[in-house]
Amino acid sequence: MIIDCAVYRAGVRQDTASDRASLDAVLAELGGDDFLWIGINDPTENEMTEVGGALSLHPLAIEDALKAHQRPKVEQYSHHTLISLRTVIYSDDDITTNEVNIFLGAQYLLTVRHGGRDLKDARRTADKMIEHLSHGPTAALYAVVDSIVDQYERVAAELEIDVEEVESSVFSAENTNDSSRIYRLKRETLEFRRAVMPLRDPIQRFATGSMPSESQPYFRDISDHLTRAADAIDSVDHLLDNALNAHLAQLSVRQNEDMRKLTAGATLFAVPTAIAGIYGMNFTNMPELSWRYGYPLCLLLIAGLCGYVYARFKRSGWL
Repeated sequence: MIIDCAVYRAGVRQDTASDRASLDAVLAELGGDDFLWIGINDPTENEMTEVGGALSLHPLAIEDALKAHQRPKVEQYSHHTLISLRTVIYSDDDITTNEVNIFLGAQYLLTVRHGGRDLKDARRTADKMIEHLSHGPTAALYAVVDSIVDQYERVAAELEIDVEEVESSVFSAENTNDSSRIYRLKRETLEFRRAVMPLRDPIQRFATGSMPSESQPYFRDISDHLTRAADAIDSVDHLLDNALNAHLAQLSVRQNEDMRKLTAGATLFAVPTAIAGIYGMNFTNMPELSWRYGYPLCLLLIAGLCGYVYARFKRSGWL
């Protein structure tokens, strides 16, 4: 459904109707740097076809906008540019991505959103930048893309906080099982990477020549933010690899410690078992069997040997 439709003349917003006849009339009256900004959320095929017909959008671009499974990309058509972006939401170790398709024409900007966070804040912010919007639809494009990329940085910061928690847990004295959370964070980081990395080259092109000269500094700013988000993703991924390796190494060390304790315990029991086994043999000529002090002496021998073995294991750190 069309959730917002307005004309910007000299950067000042003027609301307008969104039916086909009104769109055709508004587009016919636009001049100079005036432009039309339309926002659509989860459009039906009929809605997208009607708006696309009014704006003379390419049929393949309309098809891409209807199917919310596009890789982040920028495609140039004869009369407009299609920019596909991914919005990102992070909560409870889970990253959710949704799609926003943006059509940039000479005198219009069309945003087609499929779920996720709305773009009302970006539009309200842009509406206050009258001088900036007076430069045309590229200013509105900057406002939308900038709000999405800023969210990338916020998500990257939250991911870094969670990675620090994982590192603290891995290197704590407690016996924790962090492998499942590390794997989940790595999987979400991969999803985040798929949203961010494909945009770096197109945004860089916007910043260096594909946009009007007055808009290029703004897209250079977006490019810098996007680079910081990409660097944070690489850093998070690297730290998660290190945390997983450290966790597996600690599991191996703990297993070795458990095996040493089990070995030391088995050795302690082996000493009395060997002595008891010897004197448990049914031979006739065993002089100690008739000795009055043989039993207490045998117990003292067992206790002494066990104490000696225990002391040696304790000194070596096996117990």
